[in-house]
Amino acid sequence: MLQVPSKAVAKVEIISTPELQRFLHRLPKAILDRLTPAELSAYAKALEPERSPHWIDFKASLPISIFGVYVAVMAGRERRSWERLRKEGQLGWGRNVLIVALLLATAMAGVSAALLLVKGLQLMSDKSADPWQLFSPY
Repeated sequence: MLQVPSKAVAKVEIISTPELQRFLHRLPKAILDRLTPAELSAYAKALEPERSPHWIDFKASLPISIFGVYVAVMAGRERRSWERLRKEGQLGWGRNVLIVALLLATAMAGVSAALLLVKGLQLMSDKSADPWQLFSPY
């Protein structure tokens, strides 16, 4: 059920999204009272979120200490024009190579940490094992 401060509109059952709620709460009360069910449905359809065009689209809010951090990772086909990329300064090799190197280093560190953790857990389960076997290649 839609939670809007209007008696006429509140009786209409539609799928409510946060975008629709923000839009309706910003409308003046006089206009909100005059909305018909057809208009409300049209607004709901127009404000419906679209599917992301990215192959990978990960977004998360991380509550860290006093403040929160918003992380977004997206990957997909480049859709921007060469002119726009040039204006934004994203065609230079230096910055792009640095970003790729950082991503690869992060991935390698994550895989190494996971392998060390697994090897350490295996050693902890074997009471007679030498702790220095953790660093042996076998």
